[in-house]
Amino acid sequence: MIINFIRTNKAGLTTMALMLGISAIFLLLPEISFAQFGGSGFESKVQNINTSLITRILPLVSIFGLFYAAVLAITGDGEAKGKIVGVLIASAVGFLAPMIIEWLKGLAL
Repeated sequence: MIINFIRTNKAGLTTMALMLGISAIFLLLPEISFAQFGGSGFESKVQNINTSLITRILPLVSIFGLFYAAVLAITGDGEAKGKIVGVLIASAVGFLAPMIIEWLKGLAL
């Protein structure tokens, strides 16, 4: 019965073993589970990634989305109007992301 269960649930058992292994590592070496470990400037690195994501990548993706929607409209795709509306909403959120994040930070305090 146990062998039959193992044969049918190999993926689940592999996932369970991986989860238990990672948990054991964090229990045996608790200092690696803290973000402040080593004083490597982790917080400043995350802040830099956050800033570059908000100020460069989101507007760039928004512009590419607008270009894609325009190409769909030019080619006469039937779903272009709906995609254009979706891209415009996503672009507005992308360009307003810095203000939205600062607002959320203000709520958290």
